[in-house]
Amino acid sequence: MRLLPAVLSAAVLGAVLAAGACGTASAGSRVDTPAPAAPAAERAATQDVLPQPAPVAPPRPVSSGGASRAPVADPGMDAAADGLRPFLLTPAEIGPGFTAGEEPRPDPATPALCGGPGVVAQFPYAVRVGAAAERPDGLVQETVSVYGDEASAAEAYRASITGMSCSQGHVDGRPAAIAPAEDLRADLGHDEATGWRVGGEGFDVVMIAVRDGEVLMNFTVLAPEDGLATLPDPLTIAQAGSQKLLG
Repeated sequence: MRLLPAVLSAAVLGAVLAAGACGTASAGSRVDTPAPAAPAAERAATQDVLPQPAPVAPPRPVSSGGASRAPVADPGMDAAADGLRPFLLTPAEIGPGFTAGEEPRPDPATPALCGGPGVVAQFPYAVRVGAAAERPDGLVQETVSVYGDEASAAEAYRASITGMSCSQGHVDGRPAAIAPAEDLRADLGHDEATGWRVGGEGFDVVMIAVRDGEVLMNFTVLAPEDGLATLPDPLTIAQAGSQKLLG
């Protein structure tokens, strides 16, 4: 199924980035799919990226009604994140005219769009890294989270689905309409893949979440209201990003 841009009401572009788990985009051409990396390099990017936990057990996920926790600070995890960065999409791979934007940072204080704690607060123990590419007419954002095991990643994925399961949510305190989720496994493959359209006053967004084993990827394409049609295809971005990272 194709995610077709929907004309939704909208407001401040940056507000979506503060509340969403994915990125945003702007461009007038489709994404050029990057050549896949060598198999050995692909494995190195995602295999054993989490350091062996210390004797103390890693933090348990916070329940939907629990308090937020800060992301785990660990030099080994920071090094693992650095190892993943070369496998994220570059501005040139997204489309002409894009330049590097500010790297998205995980914020446990950011709630889910439908309310309650976000995934970062509920599942703090993960290697997290991201990249952004921007043009005057929009933004593309990619984030990757690698968990210690597949079960934790699946729980985090389900939490992200729950956090987007309403029709009317809030982005940075502003009302936002959320279209029903679309199952994108037939388009993207991998264990799970879901897409959403979100709109508030002044912006339109397509968000795609992908899970493969212990790896979660999020892609967000953001444009001013009615501007998605001029941007790279969000599915093509997600295909290119997951191919570059996972092969």
